[in-house]
Amino acid sequence: MNNLVIISGPAGVGKTTVAKSLLKAFPNLRTTVTYTTRRPRQNSVEDKKMYYITPDEFNKRQKAGEFLEWAKVHGDFYGTHKQETFQLLEKNPALFNIDVQGAEQLIEKFPNNCVTIFLLPENYEQMVDHIKNRGEMTDGDFRARLKSAEIELKKKDKFQYQIVNAEGKLTETIDKIAKIIQNKLETTKTIDKN
Repeated sequence: MNNLVIISGPAGVGKTTVAKSLLKAFPNLRTTVTYTTRRPRQNSVEDKKMYYITPDEFNKRQKAGEFLEWAKVHGDFYGTHKQETFQLLEKNPALFNIDVQGAEQLIEKFPNNCVTIFLLPENYEQMVDHIKNRGEMTDGDFRARLKSAEIELKKKDKFQYQIVNAEGKLTETIDKIAKIIQNKLETTKTIDKN
């Protein structure tokens, strides 16, 4: 099986934008299937296949062991489908644009098969601005996202690479990550499905 490429970091740091660019740069890199209880975003296109389900359905699927990893993020549940992911990994490396909780689960399950990249904001103010500009949230939502981001930043050292996504330097950020992925994807390892 192929490697898992994990892009993680706090909200508003540019994970989805980076993930979309990487999928274009690496034609053999595939995206995972995610189930979530959140509503579809109105002003953006997802970088992966998303199924929007009720909390009850999510709970049933989680209890049935359908998810490779799952987490509650900003009040909504997210889970990566286990079987579909393993089928994908048989032929291609997979890109995970994922929160820190989910990334930690994958790193624990597949310590030798993950390429882990943590995206950092240039500074605290940049992160605050990006979270504010996401729209579609209340003041309470904003404060919760900011608090989560602060906690997630403390976990950056659990990742193999920490890349700063500086304002106006997106191309440089993507180039740095592309070089890492290019080097790492040349080596594939066997994944234990248990």
